[in-house]
Amino acid sequence: MDHLRAGAALFNAGHYLAAHEPLEERWLQAPRSERDDCLQGLVQAAAAVHKARTGNWSGAVGLAESGGAYLADCGHESLRAWLDRLASDPELAERERPPRVRVDGDVVTPADLRFPAAGIAAEALAETREDGPIVQAVEYAERDIAAGDETSDFVTLTLAYLRDEGPAVRDRLVQHVERRRAKESDVQGLFE
Repeated sequence: MDHLRAGAALFNAGHYLAAHEPLEERWLQAPRSERDDCLQGLVQAAAAVHKARTGNWSGAVGLAESGGAYLADCGHESLRAWLDRLASDPELAERERPPRVRVDGDVVTPADLRFPAAGIAAEALAETREDGPIVQAVEYAERDIAAGDETSDFVTLTLAYLRDEGPAVRDRLVQHVERRRAKESDVQGLFE
């Protein structure tokens, strides 16, 4: 469920390439005989919108058509109708955002996410931005949570990064990553 919530939140925030990653990961984790067509439809919808927004209209059309077909009978009628329109007019994605994706009836946004879903979403967003230090920050946040520190700087700043609270948040996260790496480097080998 965390991957689905992460992907839906990223999709709803307009991060279509990033949304594709956790959705596809969840789909691929299922045994082949149990893969969910509705989830595959969301994977293809995210890819279709991304391709349309980057000018790959033939790719967008193909994915919009197949994504819409996968979404038949899934309760995403407005998204399916929008994908049908996108297949006919791939420039639609430049003029109009797709309908929001719902999970269990609710629209999920980055502000709604908590770890582990927030970590999945932040990592996917950082990877699409080629922002390696943020991927490391997510790992540190997850370690802090596992150690019982759910309010560490890594946790709170990763949530702020996910909510796109500006470049200052990213810069602070990078500084924290650099300090943690230096600290780990300083103590490495001392107790061996």
